[in-house]
Amino acid sequence: MSAPGAGGAGARPGAEQVSVRVRPAAPHEFDRVADLVELGFRNGPYGHFPVSAARTALVRDSAGRAAAGALLVAVEDRGVEEEHGAVDERGAVGDAVAPVSLLGTASLLRAGEAGSRLAQPGEIELRLIAVDPAARGRGIGEALVRAALHVAAEMGAGAVVLDTGSLNLPAQRLYERIGFQRQHDRVPTRLGGPGSPDEIPPLVYSYPLPQHP
Repeated sequence: MSAPGAGGAGARPGAEQVSVRVRPAAPHEFDRVADLVELGFRNGPYGHFPVSAARTALVRDSAGRAAAGALLVAVEDRGVEEEHGAVDERGAVGDAVAPVSLLGTASLLRAGEAGSRLAQPGEIELRLIAVDPAARGRGIGEALVRAALHVAAEMGAGAVVLDTGSLNLPAQRLYERIGFQRQHDRVPTRLGGPGSPDEIPPLVYSYPLPQHP
């Protein structure tokens, strides 16, 4: 899954435009994925809030999120195959591992799985979207969300749901630009989620996926 240019609306004018590839995270990347989520949220609008043990457990359990649906990462697509040999979709080069930098990540969770707090049967929940602060403004978040919609459709979902805090204005603009619709009558089953203060008003969004016979 590639996002050529990975720019589009939301990218900084004059920012370096490179091709970004979104793929499943490899097991050897799971710890780095968790580190990236922590870094991204620490540098977000709610980074000043304390993090609970429950939230930390959710973030560090990359393997659990991968098993509960899909764990995606965004990497720069700069001909890694040419530099290191044939690279498969999980980042492996034969028996070796490609030394790639993780620019962003997102988790897709099936309804009823641990960490899912919105998804109903037939829906996939998109959670823990994070981009390395040093790579922001390059359209990586948009590339991750669009790739997640593609993966969710392949998983047979009828819709993708997510929530974000009311202070996260860039995320709201991104979701609405892509085509997500606000669901004013829905709230997470655990208000605020693990480790998030309950006083943060959650905004719920949904994206209907095309159904194929």
